[in-house]
Amino acid sequence: MRNRTSTSAPSHPPSSGGQVSSNAAKAHSISSATWIIIVMFSSCISFYVGVWTAWSITSASGGLRSESYEHCINAANGEDDGELGKKIGFIFKSRLDRELKANCPGADFKVKPCPECHIPQCICHPCPEVKKGFQSPRFDQYTNHFASGLVSISRKHLFDAYDFGVPMSSNAEGENSLILYQSNNALPNDKNVSLPAQYNGDIPHMTDALEATENCDQLNVLFTKPPGKLRQCTALIGGQYQGYHIQRWMRVKGRQLMGRKYWGRMDPSNPLHHVGRTVISDGMDELDFPQAHHIELHREILSIYLTNLKEIQDELRTTLHRIAIDQTVVVMTVNKGQSELFLNFVCHAKSKGFNLKNILLVPTDQFSKNLADELGLATFYNEHLTKDLPSEEAMIYGDRNFGLMMMAKVISVQLVVDLGYHVLFQDVDVVWFKDPINFFHKMDPSLASFDIYFQDDGSRQERFAPFSANSGFYFVWSNERTQLLMRRMLYAGDLVFACSSHQQILTFLLSDMNSLSGLKVKVFSRDGVTPNSRKDYLIDQHMCWTQNKVDKLKFMKQMGMWHVKDNCIGQDAKELHQGGGSAELSQQCCPAEPLIECFFRDKASVIPCKDSPTKDRNAVSFWS
Repeated sequence: MRNRTSTSAPSHPPSSGGQVSSNAAKAHSISSATWIIIVMFSSCISFYVGVWTAWSITSASGGLRSESYEHCINAANGEDDGELGKKIGFIFKSRLDRELKANCPGADFKVKPCPECHIPQCICHPCPEVKKGFQSPRFDQYTNHFASGLVSISRKHLFDAYDFGVPMSSNAEGENSLILYQSNNALPNDKNVSLPAQYNGDIPHMTDALEATENCDQLNVLFTKPPGKLRQCTALIGGQYQGYHIQRWMRVKGRQLMGRKYWGRMDPSNPLHHVGRTVISDGMDELDFPQAHHIELHREILSIYLTNLKEIQDELRTTLHRIAIDQTVVVMTVNKGQSELFLNFVCHAKSKGFNLKNILLVPTDQFSKNLADELGLATFYNEHLTKDLPSEEAMIYGDRNFGLMMMAKVISVQLVVDLGYHVLFQDVDVVWFKDPINFFHKMDPSLASFDIYFQDDGSRQERFAPFSANSGFYFVWSNERTQLLMRRMLYAGDLVFACSSHQQILTFLLSDMNSLSGLKVKVFSRDGVTPNSRKDYLIDQHMCWTQNKVDKLKFMKQMGMWHVKDNCIGQDAKELHQGGGSAELSQQCCPAEPLIECFFRDKASVIPCKDSPTKDRNAVSFWS
């Protein structure tokens, strides 16, 4: 660094009176002014001569010398605040780019700082290195601001390295995924991979997902599979403000009203329209917006909930403190119409010797409360919350009674999680083969970091993507993320009523919270928690995917999962207990062995049902 020096005082004594003579002062003044003019004039000439020289300098071969580049970088980047400097910089930079492209094909010829050198350079990779078999970059100068390289890797290897929470679809080992690197610094360290990833030719394949992402500070994950036969395209738009949601455009006619929202069928001649994620290929939108009666019903329930919240929490807190095991409870809701399924769960669990101390039943009517009381189970029954809930079972999946019972499930889980207790929520059409609480509390450390766990529902409808989480059996660790999730479910009750589906709205919020708060969602694959092929590992059986309760009972009886005597079904528990003398209700109603009966020869059964009719048309016998 150059030191600044001060001017020393004159060594001769001043003239009389200590004043410098006026003639000397004038001579000094004239000399300074003249010098300033000379310097300014020389600077202007030097600037334009320098620009002309930079324009004219070429190498012996006609190309620009790389040693001259850094002298021109300020002008090339337009850092001069003057308009003239910016224009000259733009012209010069354009010529630099043309010269570099002509002399170094395949090089990163854009003027920018080189991180390897820590000083401004025009080329980060010298021409001799990039010419060895790499003739042109995979992404040109117009896309390399967000795309630098590309590799492929097995979907199975990627899922093994990073548990994304979604169920892994079939053929994962035989299908590859793509990793797009958005800067040179993110590429793998292995030059045998990183260089081919940047240049045209076959996309290099990697077998180690951790090595493939070793320099990725951030990994954005997109799951994609064309729905049905749709000719799907995906646009990656660089240079924009980072987005964490996907826009969806389809060639449908435009919004029409036909009961539900209807866009009209796909037509290649139509322009692309922005649509929601729940629009399916035939143009139907599976999201029903809440109507006035949905909103009013939700407001009424929410008003009762908020008005009585302090009382409800105090009462519930006492019960939870008494029954919880390891700060965990099993929550179930039931009404009279589903009471025999609940009774079967209890009878089946008792036959296996499971501890039911930490089960909390939230009945929606007095009939169900009496049943739980006589079975010795804890209940939470608040008449304020349950006065509008039905006692009848849903006639079909998704009807009004079904929607109201779904709302009861939302409130039950939200209240318990908000008080700091972990929850296993399950429907009543479930039987246990192993203690699920023990599974979740002693699971593998690789799984313990998730916030909420589900079974794979199996449905791949657009409205359940990407998790396909079944809402009839799931486990929740109580924390800030899950408490926020459940509050949002509570406030989305009008959507639950409109769509007649607890599961659909929960799926929407799981996706949103997964992005917004980092909520970690785990959906066990169909060969995970409940693999059909390994009964020794089976934890539970959830009788979902059935049209109604009638079918559920038939399937359970046929599969050896039914433990309720006929004379106990639909009967008031108190009357049954009184009629049975001193015997407990479970002793009166629960046989030690399952009651097995055949109904359909084409459905799974524990005994041959070859003489029974088929459930589905043209179906093959299960025992054939």
